Amino acid sequence: MNNAQRLAVRIPLIGWEANITSEHLEYTRVKIANLSTGGAYLITEAEYETGSIVTLWLRSSQLSFFVTAEILRKDPYGIAVRFLDLCESDRIAILKIISQFLSKIKLQSSFEKKTSVCTEGYLELSCDL
Repeated sequence: MNNAQRLAVRIPLIGWEANITSEHLEYTRVKIANLSTGGAYLITEAEYETGSIVTLWLRSSQLSFFVTAEILRKDPYGIAVRFLDLCESDRIAILKIISQFLSKIKLQSSFEKKTSVCTEGYLELSCDL
């Protein structure tokens, strides 16, 4: 699946972890690099086969859930997974987190547009936030 085929907005995450279990590996702890309602990218050195099915337990201070996932691709840094049975309440919780993240980015972007450095060397601020 390439970027043009993505169906869901994904956000980067820091500090989120997941546990993976599969028929080949009992238990592996991984870092979550990004997340969407459709899947995630997981940083791991463990070897997984593309197309295999795994069970994930994703957790953070904001959210914790179990989901079955398919390994879509792997690279030297980790694996991309697609969620197969994400329940509606977990999907809504992820959407809220994505919405909060995007609102924060939009606010930062808006502030950066209203703040500029003049050629005279002083900071010019527009206060019409």
